[in-house]
Amino acid sequence: MSSSAIEPESSDLVCQLDNVQGVVDALTSVRLEKQQDAVLELLEHGIVLIVEETACLQAKVYLQRELFVRYEYSAEGRPRFGVSLGLFVDCLNTFSVQGHSSAIEIRYPGPDMQLLLKSLDSSDSCTYAEIRTRIPDTISWDYNLNLLEVLLSVLL
Repeated sequence: MSSSAIEPESSDLVCQLDNVQGVVDALTSVRLEKQQDAVLELLEHGIVLIVEETACLQAKVYLQRELFVRYEYSAEGRPRFGVSLGLFVDCLNTFSVQGHSSAIEIRYPGPDMQLLLKSLDSSDSCTYAEIRTRIPDTISWDYNLNLLEVLLSVLL
């Protein structure tokens, strides 16, 4: 499937970041192994990335919708899909230029589709990345994303 053929209306999520480096740093901080898998959960108020190690350690990164320049969520329910965390971080890193803010678009067309990344910085060239997604292994749903608690924990 060509990423240029995907219309914004048909995507579960379309979001844009004006600087990818902060997200790269956050995701790198929860990368426990070189070959680490992660689950991305798309929510109306942001994106949650969950990493689990042998069912005894769980790390989460919550990317609030306010972090994004544009955040268009049109999914029904709460889409969840697995990705290789190492591959995701490496792809995001290709869009990051030291000392320069690197704007990108992240798009998830829907179930059983690829996660699409696209650079937005240059009018004469464009960089794309497609990351294969998969049905995630079971990860516990026992977390409650109370936004006030999340904000307080971030401020501390």
